Amino acid sequence: MSDLSLHKDFAARTREDWRKLAEAGLRGADFDTLESLTEDGLPRGPLFDASDRPEANALPGSHAPLLDGRPWHVCATVSGDDLDFANAQLLDDLRGGASAVRVEGLSLTRSADLRRVMEGVHVPLVPVVFAPGQSDPDIILGTRPLHDTHVHMGLAPDHPDLARLVKVAPKSWRSITIDGADIEMRGGTDVLELAVVAAQLADALRTLDGAGEHIAVEIATHADAHLSICKTRAARRLVSAVASAFGHDAPIPLHAVTGSRMMQEVDAWTNLLRITSAAFGAVVGGADFVTTRPFTDPLGEATPFARRIARNQQLLMMEESRLGQVADAAHGSYFHERMTEDMAQAAWALFQDIESVGGLAKWDLDGALARAVAERQARNEPVLGVSLHPVPDDVPVPEVRS
Repeated sequence: MSDLSLHKDFAARTREDWRKLAEAGLRGADFDTLESLTEDGLPRGPLFDASDRPEANALPGSHAPLLDGRPWHVCATVSGDDLDFANAQLLDDLRGGASAVRVEGLSLTRSADLRRVMEGVHVPLVPVVFAPGQSDPDIILGTRPLHDTHVHMGLAPDHPDLARLVKVAPKSWRSITIDGADIEMRGGTDVLELAVVAAQLADALRTLDGAGEHIAVEIATHADAHLSICKTRAARRLVSAVASAFGHDAPIPLHAVTGSRMMQEVDAWTNLLRITSAAFGAVVGGADFVTTRPFTDPLGEATPFARRIARNQQLLMMEESRLGQVADAAHGSYFHERMTEDMAQAAWALFQDIESVGGLAKWDLDGALARAVAERQARNEPVLGVSLHPVPDDVPVPEVRS
């Protein structure tokens, strides 16, 4: 083996050395063509080095309940009007490796409907997450089997009956969900989503005594895996900072859902790439619960095949790629630490602006969303499979349920 020392026998190189080589490779093109910004105007390259990395500690690992050695919960989505199909699909997902349930768009009119969907599920070992604002809390409370497990009820911080519901819910439940994913779906940028999460969290902690014990946070990740890593890490930092300011130091669970805004109807197979990137960002970023949407979601209710693929995308990351073996894998990375810091600081500044006018209810969220959407439309960026490398004949996907 060579006796060369990387530290002693190789000359140190500077950023200026790299720039000279880069300019030579550009052959007269402007160096600015290598530089890029995020949607929020944060610099993302072309080069980061040790001088860019902020002082930051590794973020703590997952504290989600009932993990049983897993690094995160693989959530199975449960939706649709056919309750028998929903039950059969849920059981298949759990047998196939899912460890938690996410109820989204399920047609429930009474507690008996929910019991029917959960029939055959060993509830004490399976956390149940209800998508924000989509279920009747009294139906959930009336489903006695759920009292034996961990439930996220999905109530908004301003729910009119929140005080009563928090009091009657079992101690293992979290009644309030801070919903950042809705901001992403409506066209918000990463920084806007994070700032709204911080503002909603502050409102909840301010208005309800001991609210920290009753809160979960949900964000969306997207097709840019690296920005999704940084966004998830920044969300964890912001949630911890806001909660600590109100005297709550216990961890608040973070649920990452692959975003719906990035999904395409044309050449739906390309959604598999987007979902995988979004899930990778959520996992490496340290989410406690991860939901991967079926790749056929834009076309209708997913078939068992699409749901199995959604589940297996996470299982491949967990059991074959072993992504959960390192806590906070992005810690120390020049780019990820810098971008996490920049995202968190930009979101914190916007959060302070929101607080300065009296909170989210008085701040112009609709105007901020409209500006974000308009700026994105003006850029008119290509979409894989639609305007970039479209297939001559759309390869049909397995039929979805009507």
